[in-house]
Amino acid sequence: MDAYTFQDIFDIDFLQKLIDSLSVALQVGISIRGPHGERITRDSDYCRFCRDVIKKSPVGSARCELSDKALSAHDGAEPCICRCQSAGLTDASVSILVEGRHLASILAGQVRLAEDVPGDEEYRANARVLKLDEEEFLEHIHAIPTITKAQFEHILDLLSLLAGQLSQLGCSNLRLQAAVSSLESQKRLHEQEKSALETLAEKDSMTGLYNRRKFEEAMELYAGQKDRHICMISADANFLKLTNDIFGHEAGDQLLVGAAKIMSGLAKSEWLVARCGGDEFRVILPDTMLETALDYCRRVARDCGNDKTLSLPLSIALGAADWNSDNETLQDCFARADLKMYQNKEVLKHEQNIPGYIMDRLYDRQILNRRVVDYTGEMAHAFCLHLGLSGEFADKVSLAARFQDIGMAMLPESFYIRGQFRTEEETMLIQTHATHGYAMARQFEQLYKVADAILHSHENWDGTGYPTQLREEHIPLESRIIHIVGDYTYWTVPTISGGNYPRDTVVRKMREQGGNVYDPELTGKFFDFLLSFEQAREH
Repeated sequence: MDAYTFQDIFDIDFLQKLIDSLSVALQVGISIRGPHGERITRDSDYCRFCRDVIKKSPVGSARCELSDKALSAHDGAEPCICRCQSAGLTDASVSILVEGRHLASILAGQVRLAEDVPGDEEYRANARVLKLDEEEFLEHIHAIPTITKAQFEHILDLLSLLAGQLSQLGCSNLRLQAAVSSLESQKRLHEQEKSALETLAEKDSMTGLYNRRKFEEAMELYAGQKDRHICMISADANFLKLTNDIFGHEAGDQLLVGAAKIMSGLAKSEWLVARCGGDEFRVILPDTMLETALDYCRRVARDCGNDKTLSLPLSIALGAADWNSDNETLQDCFARADLKMYQNKEVLKHEQNIPGYIMDRLYDRQILNRRVVDYTGEMAHAFCLHLGLSGEFADKVSLAARFQDIGMAMLPESFYIRGQFRTEEETMLIQTHATHGYAMARQFEQLYKVADAILHSHENWDGTGYPTQLREEHIPLESRIIHIVGDYTYWTVPTISGGNYPRDTVVRKMREQGGNVYDPELTGKFFDFLLSFEQAREH
């Protein structure tokens, strides 16, 4: 099983009962979530505070969700512990890995640590931020018993043991499912060979193309017509799994429908175009010369390249072959077309820059500005060298700086309509782009190494940033550099939607925020570097 989810290999109803019992026994809130924060089990709340107080507030509910998503993204071997963004309670996550893949996390929270209990004034301030009644807030949060850090660590040890057992159980379940799947495949094959295939529908329900059954019928018909000149085309839609993983299966379906529309629209009426499962397409071209088949492939590739409507590039690998009926079967001809398709697929794999395509869409939609992004990457690289860091490190920081906002591609288009009033809840949702960007970067070989730098590029020195509220030296150096350079370029480079502030104004503002928003030492060094950089760039 190359692609599977947590729900595919575990009994979720049983796990729900287990975590409900653990929540009561341990007196902590517990839930299981996927790597992107999606709920796998219902939240097991041992106390009423989060359910009846915090989540009544739209701000509090949104902040809870941001905290949970940030924790869910953690996939380290050790538990991740941080304060929630709503009430300041302590939360933690324990990763569940199956065959090395991060499938889910056990989240534990609603904890008041005895060593870290704020005063009532801080609680009241939190209540005001969340627009909640202060007395009700105090009453409910004081009802939560405190535990020591050592007690909480024992709880996390128990949950880590549980996660380890689930990891082993998941591996066992996968092996069993693979065995069952193999037996079922053999059974289906046997049944298909014996069944009356004439009862099957001819069309693929999603794309409207002919299906595998119809294609195989046509293959059998044409296989006996050796006096006809027949060509075969094998085609494979690229990036289907990546589209599903990043943007969801609805986007993957749109990719398949778009590919089918182009292939059928360019085909002659007597040709048979079929979707034979997943991202696989096949075409039979009777009474057609090879050059015509190759021209069809070129036109399909051209129209796919011109399509900019999808989340990822519409790209189809194609291979064509003409039937030498004297020396091979029609199936042999298709095998040659299939081989050429895979060769074309390898070429396309190296030619297409998927992260670059996503960024181009963000530029086209005026969500990001290409000039600002390029200038940020250039300045970040130069600043690293000014700091005496290696060229390799500077390349890494520059790359992360250019792609720090790639997660914006995951947010609704409506959030970017110029002039629209943005609520506080929408602002917090937009802040999830850092977590989205981290998840996306991990999907791409060229960005995997800078995923952490992207995740933390909006953290503040004093811990007030997002998404994980890291502070000071806990924020990766790469992210601290990107934060300084990115804000400077955003405010000073003129764009349609902003920027073009006077340099002196921006410098003064950023100096004031050194030690709060920015690393104070780096901020000072940045302004020492800035004048020489801008002068060199002008010349």
